Amino acid sequence: MESENRARGHCYHPLRPSELPAARSLPVNSSRKQIDSLTGLRAVAAAWVMLMHFREITPKRVWEFPVLDALFVNGAYGVDVFFVLSGFILCHVYASQFNTSFNAGQVWQFIVYRFARIYPVHLVTFAIMLALFAGKLITTGSSGLPERYDPVTMITTLSLTHAWFPGIQTPNMPAWSISAEWFAYILFPILCIVLLHNKWTAALYLVVGLFIADIETLYNYDLAHVLSGFLIGMAAYRTMTVAHWITIGRFAGSAVAAAVLFWAQGTAPRVEIGLLLFAALMISLADSRDILGRFLTLRPIVYLGEISYSLYMIHWPARIVVRNSFRIIGILDTLPPGLVVVAYVLVTLIGAVTSYHFVELPGRALLRKAGAVYRSGHPRSFPLSTR
Repeated sequence: MESENRARGHCYHPLRPSELPAARSLPVNSSRKQIDSLTGLRAVAAAWVMLMHFREITPKRVWEFPVLDALFVNGAYGVDVFFVLSGFILCHVYASQFNTSFNAGQVWQFIVYRFARIYPVHLVTFAIMLALFAGKLITTGSSGLPERYDPVTMITTLSLTHAWFPGIQTPNMPAWSISAEWFAYILFPILCIVLLHNKWTAALYLVVGLFIADIETLYNYDLAHVLSGFLIGMAAYRTMTVAHWITIGRFAGSAVAAAVLFWAQGTAPRVEIGLLLFAALMISLADSRDILGRFLTLRPIVYLGEISYSLYMIHWPARIVVRNSFRIIGILDTLPPGLVVVAYVLVTLIGAVTSYHFVELPGRALLRKAGAVYRSGHPRSFPLSTR
């Protein structure tokens, strides 16, 4: 249970309407310069992953949720939602930037913005895990460094490359996906340019993404895992904006969500099917007429989506703090498991709200400012052939 299975996580993206020139687009919620329904979807995906981990009260004591426990058992697939969403939303935000020219300044800004989005919370949660480990050494008198705290793990975690090397497990376990996302971000400008300048690339990305997903289940390599969902998300966005034959009904999102619920409660559901369902769900929810999409735009749900990155990154150390606190005072094994899970959720929510407002937002602004300071000159743009 401590293993991540397909341990799967996320990062938050700013959502601004950036439709492709002359491309047909579906009605998109843009009153807050973001697709609110997909921000709300982030909250759902984060809760799915979080509640999967919270089933484990202790390594030997697992709580089964009274309703839909089979769904929460497969909560690891919530990370695949984030990977597909990453490709979809980054195309939504940056497609017009990378459509007509390859501008080194724009690429630099993109990389800085993505790094600023993920690194502050990653660094702080890593520091929290180090502090918890130091406290354990002091209170138990243990000696030696376990695998998650050896020098190689420390260096790769600080450089956001820990998921690039098989066998490395960072202290804050869910952070593997942040490293994998960082790899996808670095590739995105080139992937986006190729996507927009060949009408067959969307189909190619879809096929390649499904192929990678199929073989990744055999080799379990994190970078292959992120690329499978990322490419399918990019292909879904491109298809949405250029395919005139797509007709979205008001209940399309509800129908696809029902299919996801059915699929996700199976035994070892096929990830390839899940990735296609997630992509279809995003296309449906991006339509402002969709009933389920409108529900996800309720302000409390959107706010949870906005803090979902902090929620995801904080939930692992929060669980450790609550579990050890209950163990120290001698009530961990006697409290009803439902109450322990409630405590996990409450502490995680408090930590996520604090992290979002006092780490994520100010840290993002600081790193973006630093990136602007180090950016020099006005790099030349190189027009791309549209043939």
